[in-house]
Amino acid sequence: MIFWGVGLLMLWIRPRIEIFWKIIATVVGVFYLWFFFDEIQNGFNSFAAGWYLFTIKFLREVITLVFINLFFLWPLCLIIIFYKADDIAAERLLKFICILTLVLWIIFVIYSFYSRGVDAFFYENVKQMVPNAK
Repeated sequence: MIFWGVGLLMLWIRPRIEIFWKIIATVVGVFYLWFFFDEIQNGFNSFAAGWYLFTIKFLREVITLVFINLFFLWPLCLIIIFYKADDIAAERLLKFICILTLVLWIIFVIYSFYSRGVDAFFYENVKQMVPNAK
């Protein structure tokens, strides 16, 4: 919800967008806050109990979700690239999605072969270096 809040704040500051669409985006954000309130509250309580482990698990899940959603993101990006009027922007989008895919593939290959070492590094070694990590 922090990302939603920052995004909505940036939207409201941005000029030349009709107020109607700003209100609609805010209503969508409030709906998500209401709909997922229990999950958000549980997440906040988990974060307050142990922020370090919560952050590591959150980042791990975000990377997994991005990797899985590349299956749907690639065709969407290819269609956008086809219809994009600016050739330079189309090429930049293609470069970005290619590099993102390669980086995520490398991360998952490394993690699949060295999961014990990676987990030990983040859950033990880095945890000792971070102050107040529980």
